Order: sequence, then C-alpha cells, then structure tokens
Amino acid sequence: MQRLFSYFEVDIINDKYEYKDFIYPKTAIIKYFSSKKKLLSEEKKGFADNEYIEDYITSNNELQLDYCLIEHYNLNFLKSKILEKKIILSNFSASNSIFYNKNENLDFSNVLFESKKINFKNTIFCCNTIDFSNSSFFAEETDFSDTLFRCKNVNFSKSSFSEGNVTFKNAIFSDGHKDFQNIEFQHGKVLFINVDFNSGDVLFTDTNFSSGSNSFKVANFGKGKVDFSRVKFGKDETSFEKAIFGDGDVSFRSADFQNGKVSFTSVEFGKGKKSFINTNFGNGNIYFKNTNFANGTVSFRLSIFGQGTCDFHFCEFGKGNIQFDRTKFINGGINLKAADFGEGKVSFNKTYFGDGDINFEGTTLSGELIIKDSVFGKGEFNFKEANFQNADVKIINVDFGIGKISFHKSCFRILSLSSSQLDNYFNLQVSECKTLDLSHTVVKYILDINPPDFDPKIEAIDFSGMRLLGRIYIDWRRTNVKELIYSQNTTIKSKEEQFRILKENYNLIGQYSYEDEAYVEFKRTEANAHLEEDINKNQKILAYVKYVFKWLIFDKMGKFATDPLRVLFTMLVTYLLFTFMYIMLAKFGDVHIVSSLFPPDDPKVLNPIGKAFYHSAITFLTIGYGDYYPDGISRWISSIEGFVGLFLMSYFTVAFVRKILR
Repeated sequence: MQRLFSYFEVDIINDKYEYKDFIYPKTAIIKYFSSKKKLLSEEKKGFADNEYIEDYITSNNELQLDYCLIEHYNLNFLKSKILEKKIILSNFSASNSIFYNKNENLDFSNVLFESKKINFKNTIFCCNTIDFSNSSFFAEETDFSDTLFRCKNVNFSKSSFSEGNVTFKNAIFSDGHKDFQNIEFQHGKVLFINVDFNSGDVLFTDTNFSSGSNSFKVANFGKGKVDFSRVKFGKDETSFEKAIFGDGDVSFRSADFQNGKVSFTSVEFGKGKKSFINTNFGNGNIYFKNTNFANGTVSFRLSIFGQGTCDFHFCEFGKGNIQFDRTKFINGGINLKAADFGEGKVSFNKTYFGDGDINFEGTTLSGELIIKDSVFGKGEFNFKEANFQNADVKIINVDFGIGKISFHKSCFRILSLSSSQLDNYFNLQVSECKTLDLSHTVVKYILDINPPDFDPKIEAIDFSGMRLLGRIYIDWRRTNVKELIYSQNTTIKSKEEQFRILKENYNLIGQYSYEDEAYVEFKRTEANAHLEEDINKNQKILAYVKYVFKWLIFDKMGKFATDPLRVLFTMLVTYLLFTFMYIMLAKFGDVHIVSSLFPPDDPKVLNPIGKAFYHSAITFLTIGYGDYYPDGISRWISSIEGFVGLFLMSYFTVAFVRKILR
C-alpha cells in the first residue's frame, strides 16, 4: 500500500472484488498523487459502505474489513440497538484497508473489540478525528503496525488493552493532537518502534504500561509537546533508544519506570524543556549513553535512581541549565564519563549520591557546576582529566563520605571546595586552575596537591578558615604557593592564617625547609596585620616604630631564626660597621684605643686601623679586654657592640641548632 502521498482519488465500480477469502460487491480504484499532482501509484480494493457493514455484522455477528475502502464509516445503528455502554465487535479485523471519512470524525469510542488478533495493520485512516477513547481491546495481539493516521486528532484516551501484545510499529501520524492518556495496558509488549508522530502534542499522561516491556525505539515525536507525566512503565525493559524529540517540551515528570532496564541511548532531544522531575527510575540499569539533550533546561530534580547503573557517558547538553537537585542515587552511582555539559549551569543541590561510584572523568563544561549540601557514600568520586578550563566548579558544604576522590589532571577556571568535609584521600593534582578555593574546609586525612609527573598551573589558592586535622601535600616552590596566597583578594589577616596552616602542615610532614619559608611569610603577614590593627587604633607613630624594629631585628637580620647564614652575614656586617666607627673616631674625634701592656714605641703595638679591627673583634665576641681597651666615647660604643655581639651570637646559635636538629 502507498503510504507517502499528498492526496488520493477514488472511483467506485460495480465489479466484485475478491482477495483471499474476502468478496466485496463493489471495487474501489484508488489513485495516489504527490503534492505536484503526479500519479504515484494505483491499486484496487473492495468497497464497503455502512449498508455493507450493517449487513455483514447482522449476518455474521462479527466484522471483517480487510483489503477494502470503508467510506463514511459509523456504528450508530448499533448504538441505537444496545443498552450496554460498549458496542461489542467480535473477531474484528481491518488490515490493509482505508477508512475514508473526509472532514468527518471516525468514531470507535466505547467499542469492545474481541478477537484472537485485532488487526489494523497497514491501514489508512483519513478523517478529521479518529476516536478510540474508552474502547477495550481483548486479544492476544492488537496490531496497528504500518498504519497511517491522516487525521488532525487521534484519541485513544482511557482505552484498555488485554494481556496480549500491542504494536504501533512503523505507524505514521499526521500533524495534530495525539492522545494516549489514561490507557491501561496489561502484561504484553507495547511497541511504538519507528513511529512517526509528526508535529503536534503527543500525550501519554497517566498511562499504565503494567508489567510488559515498552519500546519507542527510533520513534520521531516531531515539534509538539511530548508528555509522559505520571506514566507507570512496565517491569521489563523500557526503551526510547534512538528516538527523536522535536523542539517542544518533553515531560516524564513523576513517571515510574519500576525495576526494568531503561534506555534513552542515542536519543535526540530538541530545544524545549526536558523534565524528569520526581521520576522514579527503579532498580534497573538506566542508559542515557550518547544522548543529545540539545538546548533547553534538563531537570532531574527529586528523581530517584535505585540500585542499577545510571549511564550518561558521551551524552551532550546544550546551553540550558541541568538540574539534579535533591536527586537520589541509591547505590548504582552515575557515570558521566566524557559527557559534554555545554554552556549551561549544572547543579547537584542537596543530592544524595549513595554508595555507588560517581564518574565525571573527561567531562567538559563552559558554564558552571555546583555541588552543594550533598552527601557521598562509599563510592569513588572520579573527576580525572575533566576539561572545565572555561567553567567554575563550586563544591560547597559537601560530605564526600569515605570513597576516594580524584581530580587528577583536570582543568578549571575556578575550583571551590569551600566548607566541605574531606575525610579521606583527596587527589587534587589538577593540571590547571586559575583559582583553587579550599577555604573553611575540614581536612581529616590527606589532601594531595603535589603531582609527581607535572607542574600544576595554579594562579591563586585559598586556605583561609581551613581546619587541618590531616595532611596537605603541596610543593611550596613548584606550585609557587607564596605568590598564590599573596595574589588573593583577601585580608592580610587571612593570608597570615593560611601561612600558619601551611607552616604547621610542613612541620607535620617533615618538610622543614618549606616549613621555614611558610613560617617567615606567616611572621611577615602577622607583623603587617598588627600594623593595620595599631593604625586603626590611632597609634600610627608607635605602630610604625614597632613594625620597623621587628622588620629589622627579626626579619632582615635572620629571617626569624630560619637562616643561620643570614645571621652570620649580619654579624660580619655589624662587626665591620663598629670597626669603621672606631677608625673614624680615632681619625676625626681624637679618641684613642690605649694599650695596657706595651709602651707606645714597642714594635708589637698595632697601627690605628689594626687596633680598630682587633678591638672590635674582642668586643663583639665578648672575649674581654687585655692588651687594648676603650677610652672616652668609645667606651659607650664598645658597650653597645658587646651587647649586639652577644645578641647576634645567641641568635646565630638558635638558628644554627634549629637547622641541625631538624
């Protein structure tokens, strides 16, 4: 039968038409034309009008209408003769036929079809509206496969099907409204494979597929709204594999997939909203593999994924937001490997991830990903090699459970773990990140930011407010931690706290050279913080005096006792400075360093410069005077030099012993 045509013309002749066991008193010659009035094909069928149908039912107590054209079909004569709510049509079949009610409605409502097989296979319905509402189909099989619905409205609402299989395979619907709401299917298979629904709304709201399998594989839903809200799918497999949805909204809101396998593999969605809000996916495996969600919001809010695997890998999202807020993944986990999240906002707000593995490996995003107030269980959280170079990832107040966490070789614009609890091994060996925010986190085990095989490119890092109960592994020099902290847009007090945390951390893990560097920056920021506090208390002059004293004595002279060589160098400079002062005093101030053992003409007497160097040395080192002693004002200078020498020697001893003992 010709299925693709623009219109057809019918000629009725009085010759009998015989085909197989069917004999019709008249013959219908049907010519099919294209939109350009080109003849596509021609065929003959039997002709059945209402008079023929009435006589057939009356004579046979059944209705067989295969291989014929039925014109202006109606069952009003039966409705006038019965008292029951439903018309009973026994042993019904109308395959390879044409129902032609031009510009009229075709009414099969409130009909009870009874047959071993109810057959509408390869049939064409040409009418304004075809109505099967409130009808019942009791058969081992109900077949609408290859059927062509050339109708503006198709209505199967509130109909029911017995335990047999129901198939609409390869059926074609015209543009218009398709109503499959509140249907009751029983235990058989329900197949809408390769169905072309064309444009117009397709409604399956509140339909019950019972316990059989359901398939919408390769179905084309056109541009209208598609609504599967509150549908109860069968316990066996439900498949929308390779289905195509148009640009209208698609809703599976509050649907129940029970415990069977659910497949949306390679589905193509349009630009409309995609809603899986409050959907129960049961305990079977869920596949969205290689699915294209296109632009428009995609929402899985309040959905429940049970014990089965939830597979989204290789799927593509567009510019719309993606919502998994308050979603529950019981124990099956979620696989988003190599998924492309597009340019929208992805949110996992108050999501429960259960004990399954969570896999974001190789995912890409150009928008924003937020995981907030969520709970992980025992599974692994895998964010390896994710490409979020142009995206912000904010993981806020999250309990990561006890599974392994890995961000190895991932790229981020911003990665924030603020206020999260890190109880287990946490691999933060990112390859690139403009801002790494670890503020207010609680680290109870190991936080590893030290990749062994590459240098991370991190532009800013924030440890402020961190509670460090475990260890942080981060290379001070390779990661350039000092500059990362100083480049933050935070207060000097916050920077002080971060350097203190790192100082304590490096001490715990035995990296004492890094501890010294962190300690120096901690003391420097501490001094700056005190300076700010004193200035705010209107103690500006005193504040600067205290600051300069600390800066000179503690920092410049020995880097807060972390650098014995610097202290030694300071001792040398101080010694030379005092020596120079003695020389100048002797030359211009008429001050002499008098020998107590040798007369002036004794050849052992040193010249004035020699006396200055010698006297400065025994004074600085507090050896005690013997052959030369100070006179006049040099006594006061010598006293000061003795004190400074004693202080610096003690300072050097502390710094030196501190280095050696560690």
